[in-house]
Amino acid sequence: MAVKKNIQCSIVLKVQTGTTTTGKASYTSRTFGDINPEISDDNVLTIGQKLAGLQKYDLGSVNREDTAEIAQA
Repeated sequence: MAVKKNIQCSIVLKVQTGTTTTGKASYTSRTFGDINPEISDDNVLTIGQKLAGLQKYDLGSVNREDTAEIAQA
């Protein structure tokens, strides 16, 4: 049976940093790591929105990235 170990969680903010030559929005990602993997998605969204308020750029989206090593039990 496979088990997860070394679970890591990050909050990734996609912020609009400008526009392309064709006028479309261009985005950059801001990653905040070492987030407790037990955190709820609602809390990830709330924290992401609060962090976005500290950015000088407009928020495009809040994303959650979870990674884990899969090993045999």
